[in-house]
Amino acid sequence: MRPATRAEIGRWDELVVANPDGGQILQTRAWGEFKRSWGWRPTYWIAETDDAEVAVLFLRRRIWGFGDLWYAPKGPGVLDARALVMLLADRRAMRDAFLVKVEPEIREAGADLDALRRAGLRKSINDVQISRSTIVVDIGGDEDALLASFKPKCRYNIRLAARRGVEVEAVPMTDANIATMYSLMAATRERAGFFLRSPAYFRRYWELQAASDQAQLFFATFQGRALAAVFATHVGAHGWYKDGGSVKEHSELMAPHLLQWEVMRWLRGRGVRSYDLVAVPHSSMLSENHPLYGLYRFKSGFSETITDFVGTWDLPLRPRAGSAWERWGEPAAQRLNRSLRHDLLY
Repeated sequence: MRPATRAEIGRWDELVVANPDGGQILQTRAWGEFKRSWGWRPTYWIAETDDAEVAVLFLRRRIWGFGDLWYAPKGPGVLDARALVMLLADRRAMRDAFLVKVEPEIREAGADLDALRRAGLRKSINDVQISRSTIVVDIGGDEDALLASFKPKCRYNIRLAARRGVEVEAVPMTDANIATMYSLMAATRERAGFFLRSPAYFRRYWELQAASDQAQLFFATFQGRALAAVFATHVGAHGWYKDGGSVKEHSELMAPHLLQWEVMRWLRGRGVRSYDLVAVPHSSMLSENHPLYGLYRFKSGFSETITDFVGTWDLPLRPRAGSAWERWGEPAAQRLNRSLRHDLLY
């Protein structure tokens, strides 16, 4: 593994799209530079596998008393355990690291997890990203066929929202629209009880990714009031439902259904062929008691197929430091970030 050249960093996103996984939005240059403002140093690497060169964004953070923590958000962009093991075999660049965290989008079904363990990796206690399990909608092909693939109730709700006067539009990244989007996310947080980072955090990456032509903000409105919003991202042929929110009022209008449909249509017009709805329960834990079950119930209207990835794995290069970090270092850092910065560690 070698550092990317200045020219390679200049066309970084092209290299990410050329990865075996087709590119991941959290491996892009915009995401790396965004995280620079939040305690991480983005570093850009080119790694070799049998099949291809792989462009990898590693975020690095110096942890006092431990050393460097390396983290590849939703990367590296390989598709199987063998390629991941090969990519991590050259550890010369990681000599200052005590721990390397990876979370490639390797499908869990059929993955050779024993090969990862033999290479010294171990499953993280907690996954960093909540999208270990997701629903990916194939939005390529014919538009009528795509709509017909949704559940009948989902199609009905899309048409109902349109008939009752819900309107969906792509909106610019203005101060007013950013404030509206955050307020809708906060309204959802009040109902669902999840942790919500500060407005400054979201504003920064929304603006960066929109400026990189990798994202768009959408509102679903009724009589001039925003009922729901989606911040959708895309790179290469892949798109993601990155952020969203809605109010409880006028839920009978089914605005979120029409909103997602129009987002899919917009992405299709930009050559995107798969739309990742992000964050549903693991397929083995599909129960009404699961905290993500409400999200699954909505998203499964577009497709019932759950994709489970292998999640976050740790490569402890200094075993004692890695164990200490896992037992008390990381939990303490998470608590401090929440209480002092109203933020998460990763």
